[in-house]
Amino acid sequence: MNKHIRTVLILSIAANVVLFAALAAGFISLVKSPAGVADTRAGNTDSGEVSPEVARATEALLKTDDMAALRDKLRALGLPEAVVKEIVKARIASRYTASLRDIGNAALEAARQRPYWQSDRNYVGGWTGYTDEQNQKMRDIMGKKESEMTRLFGADKINDLALYYPYLSPEKAARLRELENDYDVLRAQTIREKAGFLMPGDAEKIRLLDVEKKRDTLALLTPEQKEARDFRESWTAQDLQRTFAGFDGGTEEEYKAIFALRYPLEEKYPPEWESYAAAMGSDSPEEYYKASEADARKVDEQIKALLGPERYADYLRAQNTDYTTLLAAAERFNLSAETVAQTYQARTDAAREAERISGDDSLSAAEKNAAFAALSEQALAQIRAQLGEEIGNAYIDKTCQWLKDLPKGGTVKIGPRGYVNVTQPKGGRK
Repeated sequence: MNKHIRTVLILSIAANVVLFAALAAGFISLVKSPAGVADTRAGNTDSGEVSPEVARATEALLKTDDMAALRDKLRALGLPEAVVKEIVKARIASRYTASLRDIGNAALEAARQRPYWQSDRNYVGGWTGYTDEQNQKMRDIMGKKESEMTRLFGADKINDLALYYPYLSPEKAARLRELENDYDVLRAQTIREKAGFLMPGDAEKIRLLDVEKKRDTLALLTPEQKEARDFRESWTAQDLQRTFAGFDGGTEEEYKAIFALRYPLEEKYPPEWESYAAAMGSDSPEEYYKASEADARKVDEQIKALLGPERYADYLRAQNTDYTTLLAAAERFNLSAETVAQTYQARTDAAREAERISGDDSLSAAEKNAAFAALSEQALAQIRAQLGEEIGNAYIDKTCQWLKDLPKGGTVKIGPRGYVNVTQPKGGRK
């Protein structure tokens, strides 16, 4: 192929791949151009006709069913790898356009026929508006397309799985994603099959799926990879990461030490089993929850001993939404660390004083209510002064409703993690 034809062919492919994708998707169709209308595609002669050699070469290249050959020929033409990939991807996708269109049309017709006043109360997972069978067909098509692209370009060329699994090779990341997706589909189908009518043992089926998923994951990963995954993606890790977002000066050493204490609870009492059992309306044994709470309290004591009183107080504060909401406000409105600290201190001082007043038996109900009212007014004013009227009111409405309720009286208790609970008196105090 001479240099001129090679250049024209590259330009022709660039233009025709767009046309090809549109044809494959059914957006346009080929018709004979009206007389007098010139064809302006790359490679046309002055008369408006494409060179026969370029036309044949382009047609053969874009119609081939050998995707490896297409890839290699496009590379040989000197096209950028990103362009090669997009052309091959469009060619692979064209094989499934008709099937996807049929599925979509069937789902659309069903949606038009479905009574709008009724909903699918058993819907779990997948694309909304499609049946289980249609969802599975679309997953199969996506899987085939992705598998072929993996074979042709390698797993790292498909999508940036490194963002999700930075501790794994691209190939291992692709296999782990496929495994997790398969089990997610199985779990959703298992729940849906119950049709809202639960039988004894249904929750156990979900638990067994989780056990099988864990077993297959362990078989796929090395011990080092499993540890890296647990540190990043386990239920314990996700909760601990949220805590460390507000844990001043939290270090990797502290993270790993606390994780080592808390993760065995996840192993012993799998949260994913609890969540699915609850979603299915299954009642777990009362003893299970009592044992879980007792073990969690023991672990908290171990964390307290590990961190020391001051750092442990910071650790608990980082789990309090009153504080994390303040951090979010600070990020949005560029508030200083001093403003955050002083506002939270005003809120905390008010909580402690409210609890003290509540437990002071020397005060009558009327005296307590008067003290509560004065405390509420003072604390609310301090918060608004620190944050400004608009931000202060928004923060109070989100987290400090108890401060507004104080003048009504009641019993005030501060929980282990700093949350304030005001129990209103029944029938009012006299």
